[in-house]
Amino acid sequence: MPAASIAIREQADPDHAKPLLAQRRHARAQHALTRFLALSAEARAYHAGLLERRAHADAHVQKILALLEIHGEAPVLRAIADALAFQAFSSEYIAHLVEARQRQLPEASPLHLTRRQDLLDLELPPPDLSRYPVPPLDGSPS
Repeated sequence: MPAASIAIREQADPDHAKPLLAQRRHARAQHALTRFLALSAEARAYHAGLLERRAHADAHVQKILALLEIHGEAPVLRAIADALAFQAFSSEYIAHLVEARQRQLPEASPLHLTRRQDLLDLELPPPDLSRYPVPPLDGSPS
């Protein structure tokens, strides 16, 4: 058989890259954790709470760091401090606090009354006390 007609097929071991990928993933998680812990003392305490109460604390740290990139450091640190005070350990809670504080609520306006009778001159019927028993006047229980 001529050498040109033989197809050379490379076979790669599927398990060869698994340790390298795991090492890379672990290094990325450690770098993210270092960045998170360097934020503040509250971040360290919050991470301890995440480890205690959440199964995938690393995923929560990644999401909080993403919020940090989007919204900035000050609102996220404030949300971490508030969440720590309420013992609420979740990246979703941090996201909710940050987004809720950024929403602009309309300013309360004065109440506009359109009809004259709505000007709080209310006429109420006298109360009907016949439902209640009359206590004896001498002070003894009935």
